[in-house]
Amino acid sequence: MIERFPMDKRKVVAKNKYESVHEELLEVGSKLLSNEILTDISLNSISEYTNISKTTIYEHFDSSFNKFLLQVIEYTWDRIQLIYSDRLSDDPIKNISTIFQTWHQFNHENLILTKNIYASYILFSDTEYFPVLKILIDIDRELKILNLNQKDTYELFRIFYVRIDELIVNPKIKNVDKLTEDIENYLRE
Repeated sequence: MIERFPMDKRKVVAKNKYESVHEELLEVGSKLLSNEILTDISLNSISEYTNISKTTIYEHFDSSFNKFLLQVIEYTWDRIQLIYSDRLSDDPIKNISTIFQTWHQFNHENLILTKNIYASYILFSDTEYFPVLKILIDIDRELKILNLNQKDTYELFRIFYVRIDELIVNPKIKNVDKLTEDIENYLRE
């Protein structure tokens, strides 16, 4: 049988190359956010860490640092999500604990990246670029399974955010097990 619209192999190769370059740019962006202060990073600074031309970098992000930053944040969330997604079970409380522990461990191991991402949230507030924290979507899904009322859901998110804030302010907090136990106890009450 003859294909009516055969896929142009050149288009497939070009698409694969574009995606590969884009992935490399996001990885470089993640490394930059892990090592530099946010205000010291620009689209130009990416070219110092890769052989990709400035023109290509600007094309990938429509010459917008905000688009670049948003995509790096989303790339980071996806990486965190991959760490815990295959460890989830049928127990929503355990899943929330797993997500929380993974989140805290990642943030603790990547403190500069975490601080830069939260600084980005401040920069993006009241803009079209405000990123969605995918982890909160996953926690919310688990909370719906538990059928928590709005007040309890709000309280759990408050605890979650306070713990994140504590981590950023005091990176010596290492006892994630204790923090997780607090959340599990709250959910079991």
